Amino acid sequence: MSERENGSAASAATLGAAVIIAHHVAAKATREALFFSSFPATSLPVMTIAAALFSIALVLLTCRAMTAVGPWRLVPGAFWASGLLHLAEWALVSRFKSAVAVAFYLHFAGLSAVLISGFWSMVNERFDPHTAKKRMGQIVGAGTLGALIGGLLAERIAAILTVPLMLPVLSAMHLSCGWILRMLTPPARSSRPPGDDPLAESQPQPLTSEDGAAFSSAAVGGFRATARLLAGLPYLRHLALLVLLGAASRAMIDYVFKAQVQEAAAYAQEGLQRFYALFYAAVSLIAFVIHIAATRLLLEKSGLGTTVSTLPATVTLGSLGASLWPGLASAAVARGSENVVRSSVFQSGYELFYTPVLPAEKRSAKPLIDVGFDRLGDTLGSAIIRGLLWLSPGTAQPAMLGTAAGVGLLGIWIARRLDRGYVGVLEKSLRTRALELDLKHVEDKTTCATVMRTMAELDLGPRPRTERREDGPPAPLDPFPRRIIELRSGDPVRVRKALEEGTLSPALAAHVIPLLARDEVAENAVRALRRAGPGITGQLIDVLLDSSEEFGVRRRIPKVLSAFASGAAADGLLLGLKDERFEVRFRCAKALAAILQKKPGLPLASDRVFVAVSRELELGKNLWENHRLLDSGEEDELLGGRANRGLEHVFTLLSLVLPKEPLRIAFHALEADDELLRGTAFEYLASVLPPPIQEQLWPLLEAKRPAARAPRSREEILSDLLRSHDSIEVRLAELRTKKTSGC
Repeated sequence: MSERENGSAASAATLGAAVIIAHHVAAKATREALFFSSFPATSLPVMTIAAALFSIALVLLTCRAMTAVGPWRLVPGAFWASGLLHLAEWALVSRFKSAVAVAFYLHFAGLSAVLISGFWSMVNERFDPHTAKKRMGQIVGAGTLGALIGGLLAERIAAILTVPLMLPVLSAMHLSCGWILRMLTPPARSSRPPGDDPLAESQPQPLTSEDGAAFSSAAVGGFRATARLLAGLPYLRHLALLVLLGAASRAMIDYVFKAQVQEAAAYAQEGLQRFYALFYAAVSLIAFVIHIAATRLLLEKSGLGTTVSTLPATVTLGSLGASLWPGLASAAVARGSENVVRSSVFQSGYELFYTPVLPAEKRSAKPLIDVGFDRLGDTLGSAIIRGLLWLSPGTAQPAMLGTAAGVGLLGIWIARRLDRGYVGVLEKSLRTRALELDLKHVEDKTTCATVMRTMAELDLGPRPRTERREDGPPAPLDPFPRRIIELRSGDPVRVRKALEEGTLSPALAAHVIPLLARDEVAENAVRALRRAGPGITGQLIDVLLDSSEEFGVRRRIPKVLSAFASGAAADGLLLGLKDERFEVRFRCAKALAAILQKKPGLPLASDRVFVAVSRELELGKNLWENHRLLDSGEEDELLGGRANRGLEHVFTLLSLVLPKEPLRIAFHALEADDELLRGTAFEYLASVLPPPIQEQLWPLLEAKRPAARAPRSREEILSDLLRSHDSIEVRLAELRTKKTSGC
């Protein structure tokens, strides 16, 4: 598919998501108004169980139909049928209010959920994985914005007109959804005959169960096949369990919230719709803001498992808060926060979990998981509610909230296990070439790391560097994975060539950092990483501070960071001063000095530097004087090798917070044969060093310390020290000349 066709399909999906979710929120407000103006809150668990059973029966039919017909014909037609049902409900509501309230509840809980799941199936099938990841945020964001519009629309209609008039509006929304989704063309060439299912072509190797049995596309269909699919794939079972637990906890929080609403005030029908509409509109607005601000960041930094675990974590915290501070406000916060996270952060991560699942398997399993297990969770939650109301009506609500918190903790555990399953399924798809991903468009950390590791492990050498296209000649292999292969080749010539190709992205930088340990390409890697810019500072610091990383890599990272004159780089290097390896600490100090030379005004906490100096001086004289560097040639061998590295390191640290030039002269003077110069250096150090540092340093320099002199002012000492500069430089030049000539 061309980028233009993908853009048109993405626009249709974005508009469809906005209208579908606007309908969903407006219908929820209408459902609450119709139902709770006709029945008490205690009727809710029974109604929820009935709706869940109806939904499960409907989804079992949908699983077979989705596989046999495909979502491209089934889903738009189902939207049109739903729109017509809304018109029938409108025609009957004035005469049979209670019956229509029940019918509408069943309609919304059953068909609406199946339609939303079908829409997401169309989106997942329409776009290849990297385009889906690129467009998913846009589509989910439009849905969240549509939720806000739907809530405000329901509130205004209830305020100006009547609740029943919301039904023809809902009908218009679903009828328009059917038309919009007809524009979401299937992932097929334009020459394909209308109605042909794009899955009719040969499929890549399907996923396999734990015992190695394959689930072929042809075998997937109907409830029994879907059950076998879930039984054989732990990954899909965990997804189903996460959905079930989320629905059960939601049912319990939802009941407490709605019971509190009825206890707080006896709303009329229009008042109920306005209240719920405003509530859902406010929730949608917050969800939209969080989606824009946090979803992409979470996916990039934390991965899919952490992203979806935000929902059960929110449920746990909200339930505990509502149980500790009972009332309508806390119940609304618990219910609203669950809704916010579910429709923003969770939805984006959850839908991406289906990326590596084959389309035929997805068609069979996804409706059952999205709707069937969601409704099973509703049933489980409602059964718990009924049991608690029967056992102890007075303490039922706190017990429900405590149970929801416990279910949330279990959900966190399941969500974290999903990452492992996702990685396994994704690796298998990549290895069998059932999935092609372009990492330039991958946003979540888990997928990025898995693809890079898998590509590095695969032996791609013998394969021709082309990829087959259906509508033209072979195209060159994408430069991104090709460059990774070159970087991981082990051939210094190929590695150097790949390093010089262009600026590194953060994803590529992750493959270059390990090259710092290889002496033959280390300098090339340093230059490439420096060209990448400060955007990779965080990656470098993470490796620098991880003692389990290879020492050969960590000791050269400060050299890269020294090129980034930023507060972030300086903070990371300050933390590196605590490393167990002297060479890492030494190079961190040198890098900090280089950064301060480029950016003298950069703030640096002097207390942290003095603490680092104190740590070095506590090591003891023998260890302190025998520090060595593996790459001694990379640093200036001061005084022909006569000065120990420990002393040099201490003076480098002190130069970060004290005047640099006088310290440099004093350091050189300490190694001079001239007793007068050494005495002047000691006097200067005594005037600028904190007393605790002096107490630690003097014993280590006892052999260099001349006889005490009459006290002088700091200005006199500094003037004398600076006057000795020329003689010290001459002495240094002599020493370097001797070293060069081999004397």
